[in-house]
Amino acid sequence: MNSVVWILAAFLVTVSAVLICQFVRLRKKEAQINELLGVSSPVPSISEEMTTAAIDQFLYDKCCRYMVEKRPFLVDRYSIQDLANALFTNRAYLSRVINQYSGKNFRSYVNYYRIMYAVELFRNNPSLRIVEMAQLSGFHSNTSFYQAFRAVMKEPPSHWCSRVRKETLK
Repeated sequence: MNSVVWILAAFLVTVSAVLICQFVRLRKKEAQINELLGVSSPVPSISEEMTTAAIDQFLYDKCCRYMVEKRPFLVDRYSIQDLANALFTNRAYLSRVINQYSGKNFRSYVNYYRIMYAVELFRNNPSLRIVEMAQLSGFHSNTSFYQAFRAVMKEPPSHWCSRVRKETLK
């Protein structure tokens, strides 16, 4: 049942994108014809850039929802191709959209979700060790966890965990 919903959603997104692009092309043709005839267009045309930006934003929002709801980042070797397949798009386009809207490359984008999940785990169970946080949040090495944690949280995991434990005890 779930796959049927995803297929239907992908179909609707594709049809919507095609219809928007056709609408934009028709409006451009209409503007060209009106210009040749010397008639002003009663309705301003929608720019292709605005349409593309709306479609890109829709894909990025869909990507973020998928990451939060399905938590695919918990798989330690999760790739952009896996995400693109899940969202029914190609990886180059998805990569460009993620870079544009998040300001991160795909690996940093996934690591952000992993770190936020690790933080959530720790807040729910302050007795967790850092190694356990790394494993449970999808990292395949402690080194990559430490680097990602420091990049996202702006401090090493040991300092952050100590500070949160102290705050919890108060």
